[in-house]
Amino acid sequence: MIAVESFKKFKISDVLIILAFSALLYVLSLVIGRTFSSQGSYILALLITTVLMSFIVHSVRKAGSATLFYFFVGILTFNINNLGVTGLNKLIALLVAGLIFELIFLMFKIEIKNMQIDIIAGTAISTATIPITIGFLLSFNIAINMFVSIINLILLSFLIGIAGSIISFLIWYYLRTRRWILKFEYEQ
Repeated sequence: MIAVESFKKFKISDVLIILAFSALLYVLSLVIGRTFSSQGSYILALLITTVLMSFIVHSVRKAGSATLFYFFVGILTFNINNLGVTGLNKLIALLVAGLIFELIFLMFKIEIKNMQIDIIAGTAISTATIPITIGFLLSFNIAINMFVSIINLILLSFLIGIAGSIISFLIWYYLRTRRWILKFEYEQ
């Protein structure tokens, strides 16, 4: 069943929060890209991306917030090679991941003891789609020939998605009763 309560209009404050977290990811991507190797950069950038995206979903609580976050991230980090690809291919891969997250987030509303399983599952599955989307965008033939390597990247990304969403939940659970969070949530 689709969660109709998630379909709300975005306020300017929602878009500004999403843009601020996207800018934070841009700055962190610059630092990560210059500090770590390509493999370390991929893992750390993907972990930070999933943490920030899940936190956005927890705080904004509107359908489309993850896709909007991924769109802003794709535009801001257009020329940064933190996910193994740059440019339009990166933007398409992030938008596909955002759309998959939104579908899972809207279809499954499962919560176990305040932990939203729909966000964890959506983050993990959408993050796992990034390597396969990038592989097929770059070269369909090479993606088919390197299927085992892509499967390994998919599993790694899936685990990173789970870890990132759980870290985000723990941060959110700690901050959810702060005055500025409550003010942001209930001014909507």
